[in-house]
Amino acid sequence: MSSLPRRVGIVFAVVAATVCLAAVPAEAAPETSVRQGAQAEALEQAIAVQEQLRERQQTLLALNRRADARDRALLGRKAVLATYGYHGDPERVRAVLPLASYRLSAGYGLTGPLWEAEHGGQDFSASSGEPIVAIAAGTVTEVAYAGPYGLRTIVTLPDGTEVWYCHQAETSVYAGQVVDVAEQIGTVGSTGNSTGPHLHLEVRPGAGGPTDPLAWLSAEGITP
Repeated sequence: MSSLPRRVGIVFAVVAATVCLAAVPAEAAPETSVRQGAQAEALEQAIAVQEQLRERQQTLLALNRRADARDRALLGRKAVLATYGYHGDPERVRAVLPLASYRLSAGYGLTGPLWEAEHGGQDFSASSGEPIVAIAAGTVTEVAYAGPYGLRTIVTLPDGTEVWYCHQAETSVYAGQVVDVAEQIGTVGSTGNSTGPHLHLEVRPGAGGPTDPLAWLSAEGITP
């Protein structure tokens, strides 16, 4: 009987050790869970940052592409404007010449048998079919045959000035259309009272009487 307490002690020790060992995972599990949760959260944050960087890179790439396209367009625009006598900043252009190739002929204020009164504009002799462009931005207010002026296009500028383009062979605009500076409006012809293909250009401030077109162009910084 003396061995019974010893056996009981041994059993008790084994049970106690088993209980202690079983308790270890229960205490370690929360720490592992917290650590795994923190790692998952850090991973999510890293993924979110990468996504933001990717979106920003795509945005910058799109902006750069638009800027490059704009620069190319401005270079092309600058070359076009230079063809019509303007060599400044394309975004600041106010006026250009009506033709890329021409020869000045009958000037403003001349009198003679060719005109019923004083010559009210400036003639630009050019080849038939040569493109005519708007010398300034405005709204087309008339496209029609106008007796001695032949096929005439009138563009009214924002300040009320009328610009007449006369003797055209054909026109490429319509009444009510808004045209930009250097935009083609027609072609050189010899319609109406004309002795050969040329553009008769008139400038009429406030839709009133004509003024010297060359002086008007010079005031806008354009020298024919």
